[in-house]
Amino acid sequence: MKRLVCTVCSVLLCAGLLSGCGTSLEGEESVVYVGKKGVIASLDVETLDQSYYDETELKSYVDAEVEDYTAEHGKNAVKVESLKVEDGVAKLKMKYKTPEDYTAFNGIELYQGKVVASLAAGYVYDGEFARVEEGKVVGAATKQDIYSEDDLKVAIIRANTDVKVDGEICYVSCQNVKLTGKDSVSIRDGYYLETGSVTASVDVTGQESVGTEQLSGTEQMEMTGEPVNADDTEQTEAAAGDGSFETDVYTFIVYK
Repeated sequence: MKRLVCTVCSVLLCAGLLSGCGTSLEGEESVVYVGKKGVIASLDVETLDQSYYDETELKSYVDAEVEDYTAEHGKNAVKVESLKVEDGVAKLKMKYKTPEDYTAFNGIELYQGKVVASLAAGYVYDGEFARVEEGKVVGAATKQDIYSEDDLKVAIIRANTDVKVDGEICYVSCQNVKLTGKDSVSIRDGYYLETGSVTASVDVTGQESVGTEQLSGTEQMEMTGEPVNADDTEQTEAAAGDGSFETDVYTFIVYK
């Protein structure tokens, strides 16, 4: 039931908060909105078990969870915007004062702040990154590229969900990510952003060959027929979105 509260709270929060922030999010997928000054909104959509079809009972449970949290963390730390159950589907809109409140209430890690502050907080920009312009991947990026630009902000999350930021995305980590707009991504197991980073070389026969060292794991397997490592095998075998919310993978969304 706690997972339902987290999911529903996230979804509904996003819709309610976004209307107050001048941004409207609608849909049937869970969304986390990272707004100005670290304010978080979430919309969560959850298909309920038969035993939780009662909207009144569910609302009472969610309200009790929020009351317990705000009693300890402050009146405006978490707010329920709306909760509706229709045809066995619950939609919850919530608002969180800070990313820390979102994390503490839902048990889903979320960080937002300047890139330089994220480094001080202990986050490591390892893995592959894509450079983004106008909502499209334009090539690969290194962590040095990200560090070299001033005043960039970052949202870091560990969850299979959609994320929308208050700004334009410049860089994003590649694993489990699909771009859905200039300011939004969808995070699901099995997604992967291809950066088009391929090295071409000419062998002694004069024929052009492609170096695999800069290809993604999926591309290398397609070329060689063998997985590069265990992580690539797991990623290739994963279905695009297994419905789970939690994940061990950090997604970095760098924006301005």
